[in-house]
Amino acid sequence: MNKRGVVIVLLGVGTTLAAGTAMAGKVNMPKRGSYDFVFCVVDQAKSLAGGERHFVSHYQGVAMIRTDPPGRAFDRTSGVCYGTFMNLAGRVRGFGMCELIDMDGDKFWMEYTDSTDGSSGTYTSPWGTGKYDGMTMKGEYKVESWPTSRDAAFQVCNPNKGTYELK
Repeated sequence: MNKRGVVIVLLGVGTTLAAGTAMAGKVNMPKRGSYDFVFCVVDQAKSLAGGERHFVSHYQGVAMIRTDPPGRAFDRTSGVCYGTFMNLAGRVRGFGMCELIDMDGDKFWMEYTDSTDGSSGTYTSPWGTGKYDGMTMKGEYKVESWPTSRDAAFQVCNPNKGTYELK
């Protein structure tokens, strides 16, 4: 292949890659649907402890959402979560709020509450911007903890399922 042929091939590959990259950043979601994703969070906590059976933690963490297969609703969304978790002599309670942002820069909040045994929970979305402005969302999750590093309060990758409707 001559030099001109190499330049044309390289230009074609570069144009294809640039177009693919631009298209990969745009989030195209149906107006309503169901979803199934994995929501991973690594949190840092500050705790109050009253012996072995009583504690309250306030935490802040980084969150990421992935879907399988890739490209489904809410895929590659990330954000931050703030919450409280407590265990008072076996009475467990957790609740909080996550602010999430997608590849388009649109944001939504997830308000969550753990079940009484701490193994699962539910959430809704009270606020959003862009495509998520006025969105209704109802979801549930199962808590799947991972081993914890020395500096993390907890690390989880929770399976989530639910429904949403965009305005």
